[in-house]
Amino acid sequence: MRRMRLGEGSVGCTLADAPTDASGRPLAPRGKVIDEELVRRLQESGVTIVFVDDAAFQDLQYAALVSPPTLRLAAAVFREARERIQTKPKEPLPYVPFLHLAQAVIQDSFDTPLDMAAVLHPQNQSQRDEIHALNRASLAVRLAHALRLPRYANDLAVSGLACDLGMMLVPPDVRWRQEPLSAEDLETIHAHVAQGLHLVEGREGWTAVTRAAIAQHHERTDGSGYPSGMEGDQIHPTARILAVCDVFAAMQLPRPDRNLLSPEEALAEVDGAAGSLFDYDTVVAFHRMVPPFPVGTEVELSSGERAVVLRVPSSLKARPVVRVFMDKDGNRLSEFTELDLSQRDMQATTVLRVIA
Repeated sequence: MRRMRLGEGSVGCTLADAPTDASGRPLAPRGKVIDEELVRRLQESGVTIVFVDDAAFQDLQYAALVSPPTLRLAAAVFREARERIQTKPKEPLPYVPFLHLAQAVIQDSFDTPLDMAAVLHPQNQSQRDEIHALNRASLAVRLAHALRLPRYANDLAVSGLACDLGMMLVPPDVRWRQEPLSAEDLETIHAHVAQGLHLVEGREGWTAVTRAAIAQHHERTDGSGYPSGMEGDQIHPTARILAVCDVFAAMQLPRPDRNLLSPEEALAEVDGAAGSLFDYDTVVAFHRMVPPFPVGTEVELSSGERAVVLRVPSSLKARPVVRVFMDKDGNRLSEFTELDLSQRDMQATTVLRVIA
């Protein structure tokens, strides 16, 4: 099967996997041929990427950062948290549901290689908070191990899930506004940190490290962050990790005021802030860990040909092994060529841009 962007180009293709709504309910059966009406219905449900049958890519294996059971558990945990926050905003949240979800995220991080994984995308706006939390927590756990800080994995999983709970108290018209925010609006946004911290204080289980990560995940190395303007080593290592993962994951989710970025584009934004907004060593480890072109990414090569990423080398992650399926004139090839862009004789060929 092949991963592709839903749109005119997908009309006539056959679904290899059933797209689902936020609750996991299938929106169309596997094997259905995509027509314009189905494209419209899926897009209205928030679906942007589909998996289609393609003889050239039957051997490709895909995975998400977290498994379907973890996704279902997250839906239940966040639904309960949202109801509690709306009805009893001054009461701390119980720790155990987030601990169980954190343990599931940690297990998934061992089961799924990052080169084969892709960030989750919400099927609708109501699902965005939990999807962003899962992406952030999963990346943070992996980064803790990359930095040889496994002792922080549990605290990072929990804080990655919980650090934006205070956002549920921010009015939607402020949170999702397309126009520039006023100073008062920014204050409202920034207050989510204190509100989120209140939600985890005074309840057994939430550790000091978890609370520090939640309190400081918007602090920045150069002191430009909030709420306290902390700098450099004043910021707890877990918060430095969470800051990078939070921004990287957020840039790959749609917002009313900007387009979502590909992993390559989001990684470039994080790299550009190394040593200023983000801790330099943390960004270096993150860059080495995250592939700009995960398995299954459709790309255009500098030769003008279209290809799909098959494998990502442990070094030179930006130069993957690809399978070319379309020539530079847009014609589907009858025979497919595999190119290892990490080899010396392929150095003139590069990935030009991401298609889907």
